[in-house]
Amino acid sequence: MQDNRPPGATPTAAPFAGGELALLVDRNGKQYLVRLHEAGEFHFHQGIILHDLVIGQNEGVCVNTTKGNLVWAYRPRMYDYLMEMPRNSAIIYPKDIAFLLMWADIFPGARVFEAGVGSGALAIALLRAVGPSGSLVTYESRADMIETASRNARGFLGEAPNWTVRKRDVYEGIEDGPFDRVVLDLPDPGRLAPQIANTLIPGGIVCSYVPNVTQVEATVTAYRSGGLFVEIETYETLYRPWRFRGQSARPAHYMVAHTGFLTIARRGRARG
Repeated sequence: MQDNRPPGATPTAAPFAGGELALLVDRNGKQYLVRLHEAGEFHFHQGIILHDLVIGQNEGVCVNTTKGNLVWAYRPRMYDYLMEMPRNSAIIYPKDIAFLLMWADIFPGARVFEAGVGSGALAIALLRAVGPSGSLVTYESRADMIETASRNARGFLGEAPNWTVRKRDVYEGIEDGPFDRVVLDLPDPGRLAPQIANTLIPGGIVCSYVPNVTQVEATVTAYRSGGLFVEIETYETLYRPWRFRGQSARPAHYMVAHTGFLTIARRGRARG
């Protein structure tokens, strides 16, 4: 049984059910992502949690392990799931996904094209953002990536009938469309500039993600050529937590700095 919430749905106040994901949090703040099953057990260093103690209870329920330690149960955020889900490739980090969703303006009902599915982190976020009235078409050339990403998406969203995944090399052409938005996680997104221009609606937005600045430079150059894209911008996001203990307030000793570059451009008109 999967999470009953459709893509983009607001979490309900319903009690936990068998087959649903739960985020278990101990008194030290350590988190554990668990799929609940009737008569199931979760074993860890602080004891055993009986799934039946959580099933039928509301979020925030506090239960005892077999060693008498306290654990709280919540529904996981998308962030929690993306960081813990199985993967056979690096994922686009949630801080970059959050920025992408806003700057690329992924809206409910949007028709979105994605190339390069990886382990499915971005696809999950896109499906939730476009909602049941939108659609996502993904091209991926590797069957193992498609299998992992599809399994991860089902694990969090359940079935997504508005997601079409094609085993296809995107550099050979984009046959679907038109699209409101295009999102690329590829080594050479600029190589697709003419195809993107043909598949995007006028004013549509493309967002590409690459790790190296030389890739960004090549992408920007390709987007500028021919005058098909305007408002070309590149960003990187930096993520630093803060710690509050008693009267002390200070930044954490670590931060997630560079993970990749996001380049956003809008479909313009060819120069006459």
